Amino acid sequence: MSTINSIGIASSLITNNQTTATQQANAVSNSTTAAISTDSASTQDKVEISTRAQKIQKLNEEFFSKGMDSFAVTQGFIQRLADYGLITADEATKLGASAETSESGDASTVGELSTFIDSFSESLKKTDPNDTLIDILQQAKTVLDNFNSPTQSSQNINISQVSGQLQNYIDTSGEKLSATDKQSINQLVSALDVASILTPGKNTTSQINSYLAIKNM
Repeated sequence: MSTINSIGIASSLITNNQTTATQQANAVSNSTTAAISTDSASTQDKVEISTRAQKIQKLNEEFFSKGMDSFAVTQGFIQRLADYGLITADEATKLGASAETSESGDASTVGELSTFIDSFSESLKKTDPNDTLIDILQQAKTVLDNFNSPTQSSQNINISQVSGQLQNYIDTSGEKLSATDKQSINQLVSALDVASILTPGKNTTSQINSYLAIKNM
């Protein structure tokens, strides 16, 4: 009887060891699969960032070579964003409509819009130093001043929110604005929308900037 019990115990131990070994093998397999999946996703992210950075580099060469102060959002620029797949067809149509409105007069450059912000902010301060629009405009200025080379300060700004607040100001107070001021703010909204497209997120932007810095060395 003791021999039978010993054989039974031994058999049970072997079975348990085999089960443990199988579980460990499965755990290693799952871990390896997860690691491969993570590496694959990381590689894909790097490829997408690199490709996007190359496209932005081409935009720099074609549209920003004379400096940001002389750059204006035009139909040609919007079309190029669509060509590079940086915006969808619907986004291109929306931005294009804004550009058409802006170009009914002389399209303001980024430098001119920055100057407008200063002068318009000063006029607001004379009426109400605590006007919340002043801070919104200063955030917009920070974005414009770092349009194609975002800094930590500009990356902390929610560009889409600032753009939306300015659009809301136009919608609710447009009748009080002169035609020139209204046109400038419309163009400012368009410029911010483009800046938002070129600056999708802090991490991505930082990596793109690093890539461009290496390319330009």
